[in-house]
Amino acid sequence: MRFAIQPIEFIDLKAQQQRILPVLERRLKAVLQHCKFIMGPEIGELEEKLAGYVGVEHCITMASGTDALLVSLMALGVGTGDEVITSPSHSSPPEKPSLYWGKTGLRGYRPRTLNLDPTYLEGAITQRTRAILP
Repeated sequence: MRFAIQPIEFIDLKAQQQRILPVLERRLKAVLQHCKFIMGPEIGELEEKLAGYVGVEHCITMASGTDALLVSLMALGVGTGDEVITSPSHSSPPEKPSLYWGKTGLRGYRPRTLNLDPTYLEGAITQRTRAILP
């Protein structure tokens, strides 16, 4: 007996969208009318609601997770000549430090998962290491 393999949707985005469609259409129409596609009034509203949701005073949205990593490194004061140890599991983490500071440590990762190998990490830290992005 053979069974046909039927894919199972991980998330039913259509069903989710149907529940919020009237609000979604109204909000999209407002954005199209005021044409403030970047930093429009909806951004401030989103940041305020997100801050309240997680219980903090402020929230800053980013264009991407990559930008959030970059801002985090900048907040730590990572600068020219500093080393950021990370894994090659995604192009963005190694890319950002090397774009701005020129040195990214890609040593000591597990080839099967491309995650940092914790047994190697302590030995990888040098005088120039300023951050670790696991």
